[in-house]
Amino acid sequence: MFVTTEALVLSKTNYSETSLIVRCYTQTDGIKSYMIKGGKQGRNGKKNIALFQPLHQLEITAQHKCNSGLSIPKSIKLSKPYQTIPYAMDKIAVVLFLSEVLSSALREEEANTSLFHYLTNSLSWFDMQDNLANFHILFLLSLTKHLGFYPDVRDKEHPYFDMENGCFTSRKSSHIQDDITTISVFKAFLGTNFDNVSEVLVSSKERKQLLELLMQYYQIHLQGFSRPKSLNILHEIYS
Repeated sequence: MFVTTEALVLSKTNYSETSLIVRCYTQTDGIKSYMIKGGKQGRNGKKNIALFQPLHQLEITAQHKCNSGLSIPKSIKLSKPYQTIPYAMDKIAVVLFLSEVLSSALREEEANTSLFHYLTNSLSWFDMQDNLANFHILFLLSLTKHLGFYPDVRDKEHPYFDMENGCFTSRKSSHIQDDITTISVFKAFLGTNFDNVSEVLVSSKERKQLLELLMQYYQIHLQGFSRPKSLNILHEIYS
C-alpha cells in the first residue's frame, strides 16, 4: 500500500553513477531511506540537487517496507519551500550542521508526530528570521525534550551542571561542567523560546563554549553520536 507522508531530508549519498539514496525523517514512519533511480541524470539531476538539500521539507508517496529496506518513491515534491535558507550562506551552514546532528541522533523507525512537528515548525520559523546567532543553540537544547534528556531545572540555583545525570549540582565530580560563565549562559537559554531567543545576550566565545558543552551532552546521552564535521565551520561563521 502506498503511503503519502511529509518528510525531512537528512542526507543523500551516491548509490551508482545514476542513482541516489536519500535518508529522511518522515511523519508517518520515522527514519526511511529512498532509492532515487536516475536521480543524477539530465534534467532530473539538476532538479534533485535542489530537492534533496539538507532539511528540505518534502511530500513523498511510496510503499514503505517493514524490513528497513529501501523504498522507491512514486512521487516527491517540496511541501514547504524555504524562502531564504537556500540563498543565505549563514543559514546554509546552520542547516548543514543541524542535519548532521539529526542524522546521528534520530534512529527510530516509527512515527513521532510531536518530534516531527517540532523539527519542521522550528525550521520554518528559522527560514523567516534575520537574527540567527542563537537559533542552533536553542534548537539543540529543545530537541533534548523530544529525545528524553532535557536538563532537570529544579536545582537551577546550583553552580555546576552534571552532564551524566542532566541536573544542576553544588558538588564537583566526573562529568561535571564547572565553568561558571558557560553554565550561566546555559541557564539563560533554559525556559526561553524561539521568539525570545535573540534576547539572550551571549558573546561569540560563550556561544562556542556552550555549543561544545551541548555536543558533549549529546555524546553522553546518545550512544554512537558523532561530532558533526561541520561544527568548525559554524564556529567560524559565528566567531
